[in-house]
Amino acid sequence: MNKRLIICAIAFITIKVELFAQRPSTLGKPKEETNSTEPAAKTDPFKENIFSQKGFSGIGTLSPTAPLEIKKGIGNTRNKNVLLKLSNEWAEGGQNEPSIMFSNGDITNPKNISYWTIGARVSGDNVLKTPQTFKISHKAGVDAVEKEFFSIDSYEGRVKIGDVNTQIDGYKLYVEQGILTEKVKVAIKNSKDWYDHVFDKSYSLMPLNELDKYIKTNKHLPGVQTTAEVMADGLDLGKMNALMLKKIEELTLYTIQLKKELDETKKLIKNRK
Repeated sequence: MNKRLIICAIAFITIKVELFAQRPSTLGKPKEETNSTEPAAKTDPFKENIFSQKGFSGIGTLSPTAPLEIKKGIGNTRNKNVLLKLSNEWAEGGQNEPSIMFSNGDITNPKNISYWTIGARVSGDNVLKTPQTFKISHKAGVDAVEKEFFSIDSYEGRVKIGDVNTQIDGYKLYVEQGILTEKVKVAIKNSKDWYDHVFDKSYSLMPLNELDKYIKTNKHLPGVQTTAEVMADGLDLGKMNALMLKKIEELTLYTIQLKKELDETKKLIKNRK
């Protein structure tokens, strides 16, 4: 009886050892990362963020749909729903410009590196006296420094495209070289800026002899900018179009006036004959 028990015990131990030997060991192996969309992660009531070494990462969401997704609860009309904040330490005498860079990644040779930056000068510059500015800049491999292509400054929200002087008040958009567009519409704020009143009976039309004297003295029509004024101050398209309308209407009145005088002269000549 004792021999049978001993034999059974030995057989049982042998089988257990063999089974254990066949099982793969996990000792010394790193634990595998769980998927960011694992149900257990979604059901955790205290979990708001998820960071994955292989999949997508989320801040404020457990189901990100991009390499990095930031999500926040519904905002309101009184507070901004800020999802990302960039900031630098305060620099009293210098430019403080937290930025995002899009680069070709070539750091082996400074002459090859090219990048775009989107940033904001949030503290101005006490040396150059520059206003706080949001800007988009680019540096090509051949450029020594980056070039500012687009900016919006904090002084009346002036928008600058290219390298152009913005130190002229009264304007919102400053563009280098020119604008190519299929359509331009100029708004007229006040009815007095348009000249339909030239045809009113109360309008005082300058006599032709006085107009002749004015042109000989000033070398331009009344109310029209001189060449020097246009070179210094530029040309206001809205005002110039309105002024051209005024001159056309006055010219029309002069033509009608001359036609009447011509008709009367013809009648006098006919009656004398």
